[in-house]
Amino acid sequence: MNQKLVFVCICIIAFPLLTGCWDRIEIEDRGTILGLAIDPIDGDHPEGITGPNAKSDAPGYRLTAQIGIPGRIPLGPGESSGGGGAERPVWVVSTTGKTIDDAMNKLQQQLADKIFFGQLRVITVNQKTARSVGMDDIQDFFRRNAEIRRLCWLLVSDGNANEAMEAAPKLERLPTLYLVSTMEHAVTLGKMPNVFLGNYWSALSDKGRDPILPFIKVIGPERDQIETEGLAVFRKDRMVGTLDPLETAEYMEIINEQKGGYAAAYPMPGDPNHSVMLKAYSRNTRIRCRMINGQPSFESYTVIQSKIEEKTGRGSLDRSDVISKITDEAQEELTDGQMKVVKKMQKLHADPFGFGEIVRGQFPEYWLKQIKDSHDNWEDQFTKTSFQPHVKDYILRTGMAAK
Repeated sequence: MNQKLVFVCICIIAFPLLTGCWDRIEIEDRGTILGLAIDPIDGDHPEGITGPNAKSDAPGYRLTAQIGIPGRIPLGPGESSGGGGAERPVWVVSTTGKTIDDAMNKLQQQLADKIFFGQLRVITVNQKTARSVGMDDIQDFFRRNAEIRRLCWLLVSDGNANEAMEAAPKLERLPTLYLVSTMEHAVTLGKMPNVFLGNYWSALSDKGRDPILPFIKVIGPERDQIETEGLAVFRKDRMVGTLDPLETAEYMEIINEQKGGYAAAYPMPGDPNHSVMLKAYSRNTRIRCRMINGQPSFESYTVIQSKIEEKTGRGSLDRSDVISKITDEAQEELTDGQMKVVKKMQKLHADPFGFGEIVRGQFPEYWLKQIKDSHDNWEDQFTKTSFQPHVKDYILRTGMAAK
């Protein structure tokens, strides 16, 4: 009897908890946002919907959302493309607001279904906004929203961000997925570090490192092509500069992104009218930090494995002295390139390399006494910090033809 009584009591307690999916919302009843673009507002201030007290550092924002249309999202290779026309699988909606949340509330007024951020893959911000008022007020809304994935891409656009939402690339049915694929393939090919929204938040919270974000541009006569331009560099939450593709490669060498993907041309030894294209496919970097005269000093040791992708002219590559001269030229340019990137960042008072975090970890007493655990103090110190790169390049593949 006691066992039966215990069983009945457990059932009575457990049954109210087994209510099933009581808060479910059918996919057809959700306004699923796949991509967002944030641009500054030109002209008059927008009329807010959340009251007169809605204010931010910017006069307002123009929000462009790419919303998936239920029933038109392609699920397999056999289904029709949504690249344009009436069968386009997304709906692009634009609105304005005094703050991001204010604009979201106005966007909700235009939709019959509740906005859902669980499938948000890309947030693109106009560089005018990133440079002028920074990202603090923008990212605060997304950081507080539990539906936002930390693996969402946060991008900076050279030009209007809404063009990235309205582009209709020919290679992908969903424009947002094309942009996501572009970024993922850039990482796979070694052309871009893997920086998601969560990485940006992590770097923003560090006191010895500044964030970086992918920098993109919409190109083409029909404005339907998206090109990666390099990296946007931030000082805290405000964009202060950019790194072009080759500078991005040198930045990735310093931070030990081991997958190589960039190529550079070097003069053919003994034939300045022709060149050799050298591409890195593997790299490894070790950073050494020492205290010299009470100040931190850095040295980087980079080992690169590369291959010859192209040779112009009739010069021969089957001699060791020719390969040695190409290697020496590459090492000299790579060393000089790393030095230039660090000096460029020092002029911007931005440390995207995380040198400050190295000092903070290895020399905590210096960090607490001299830097005083302050991001601003480290930025000032970083401008005076010594850095010396050392690069070794090994050409392991010359191709099937030496001549």
